[in-house]
Amino acid sequence: MSCFVIVGYEARRLVRDRALPVLLSLLLGFGGYAAWNGADWVQKREAAIALIKAEEQERIAFGRRFVETQLVVPGLLAALPPGVMAPVSMGQADNYPFNADVSALGDYTMLFERVWSDIGSPAVRAAGRFDLAFVIVFLLPLVILAAAYDLWSGERERGIAAMVLSQPVAIGPLIAVKALTRGLVVLFPATAIVLAVAAWAGAREPLGLAALALAVILYGAFWLVIAVVINLVTRRSTEAAIAAGAIWLLVVVMAPSLTLTAVDLVAPAPSEMGFATELKARKAEITERQRLDREANPAPARSPAPTIPERLRALYADRVALDNEIAPMIAAHQQAKRARRDALDAVRFFLPSVAVQDALDRIAGSDADRALAFEDQARAAQLELRHLYKSHLDRDALLTPAEYDNAPRFQLRGTGGAFQSGVLADLATLFIANLLILIAARCLRGQAATP
Repeated sequence: MSCFVIVGYEARRLVRDRALPVLLSLLLGFGGYAAWNGADWVQKREAAIALIKAEEQERIAFGRRFVETQLVVPGLLAALPPGVMAPVSMGQADNYPFNADVSALGDYTMLFERVWSDIGSPAVRAAGRFDLAFVIVFLLPLVILAAAYDLWSGERERGIAAMVLSQPVAIGPLIAVKALTRGLVVLFPATAIVLAVAAWAGAREPLGLAALALAVILYGAFWLVIAVVINLVTRRSTEAAIAAGAIWLLVVVMAPSLTLTAVDLVAPAPSEMGFATELKARKAEITERQRLDREANPAPARSPAPTIPERLRALYADRVALDNEIAPMIAAHQQAKRARRDALDAVRFFLPSVAVQDALDRIAGSDADRALAFEDQARAAQLELRHLYKSHLDRDALLTPAEYDNAPRFQLRGTGGAFQSGVLADLATLFIANLLILIAARCLRGQAATP
């Protein structure tokens, strides 16, 4: 029996199956809605950023009116724009601030002030939105399993397996060709649907689409190989369907949830609200102590009077002292968050569903690493403005209009790409998972020889 005969038989059988068009239509419908939802989120985020940029320009224009009479360093309203592939996955974008109020005399608590006032449920935000990544991670496996769960068990039930095995044919290559045919007929159209709705939503970067296609194919192949293993060890299609559903529930739903619970026990997430409350209380205590100290020890009058008032020097010194005092508290909180994040990053190498979700987040630019890079760069921009302010305090000189116009502006730098190292690691995880299950299938192929 030639491979072409097997391929033709499997292809005709799937094409005649009325379930396949229904499954692909459902995938198209859910994918289209998810892509629209992602595009809508991107549009709203870009509209919010446009308002932030307009406010920044108003601030800069207002401050310029006082350049020649006061020490004015232009403040910045930094923003984290959506990535070029953002409609694919909203990921963790809602869990991190996307704007920062950067000013020379601001402190850490003022940099991301929106975070301290946010009392929304982190559990609700962590649940995420219905985006294309959700369709890929949760629904695509169901389509693959529905099309391949009876790959060999159906042949056993109809008695075709016994007839085939009576011929001089190797069982391993036979099932491999059947699986590859079903993959071509189901997985590639599903990948095309995902790419089409992603491009329709605005995610049209060639490299991003290539990375998305590779992630979908590797993840779909993982479930196709799972279906092969199921068919090797089950005798009836009913058993295969139950086993496929149980494995989907375990791999996609239960394993990530149980792993998250284990990570919470090993490296619990620090309370953001508790940290914000404690930090605000500490800040109020330091500010009050500084005020009392200034009242008890007023700065001596200088003659002649400096160009820049002494109160601004005192304010600058207080801000620096405040940052230095709260720095250990901030560092401890960030260390706790980093420990948890490192544990979660390690988990993805053992869970294919988590690995593909992480890959999609990184491809879309909605991952935690990009958000944290934005926070670090916003803090660096604040320190740069503060150094500029300090240099003019030391020289007792106001900014000239030219210096004001040429003051540093925030520009997000180097936040990865479609094939960044994290994406490659996730794709490698999916590839290794496929390889391991293929090895298991090879070891179990002898069971398929019993009709």
